[in-house]
Amino acid sequence: SIGEVVEMLKRFKTSGNAKENEIFACMVHNLFDEYRFFSKYPEKELRITGILFGTLIQEQLVSSITLGIALRYVLEALRKPPSPPGTTTSSGKMFQFGMFALEQFKGRLHEWPQYCSHIVQIPHLKDGYAELVSEIEAAMVESQNRAAASGTGSSGAQTAPAKEQGNFASNQGTAASTKASGTVPSSNSSASSLELPAPVIPVDAKPRVA
Repeated sequence: SIGEVVEMLKRFKTSGNAKENEIFACMVHNLFDEYRFFSKYPEKELRITGILFGTLIQEQLVSSITLGIALRYVLEALRKPPSPPGTTTSSGKMFQFGMFALEQFKGRLHEWPQYCSHIVQIPHLKDGYAELVSEIEAAMVESQNRAAASGTGSSGAQTAPAKEQGNFASNQGTAASTKASGTVPSSNSSASSLELPAPVIPVDAKPRVA
């Protein structure tokens, strides 16, 4: 089951056994590398893959550059137009993948308000998934409330969006170069450098093979 796979990944990631660490890195690498083929997956396999992909994010099994790329892949998938009723298209399958994945980590969206702002601007989500958009907008409000409660201050609140936008833009470039080269960065990087809206990727970040 997906739950068993996730528990195994958790064990392997934190294991003191180098071989298990390597297996974890390879599994994540292979999942990311398969992204370009998701549009060809049968519906059942697409659903399982989407849930697993989103669960990696929810359970913090990916961090730093790898987390940024995972979020970028989900955003790219959500931007694909859904299949028209009664049909199945490649773009529609990618959209389905994005929806399956997003559903798994909605509980963490408040951590990335800038990421949320990109999602709620997608036209077909605003038109056909108003309830989902409302949930994401609520996550953005929650993020603002948490920032205010933590005493960020008005100046911090004003400068944060610009900083997040710059970091997210650099992450888009990282994801693009990753797809072009077919490599995926290590999943064991520290999350401390991540600023994907409070976590994205440092401007000078370069992907590296896991």
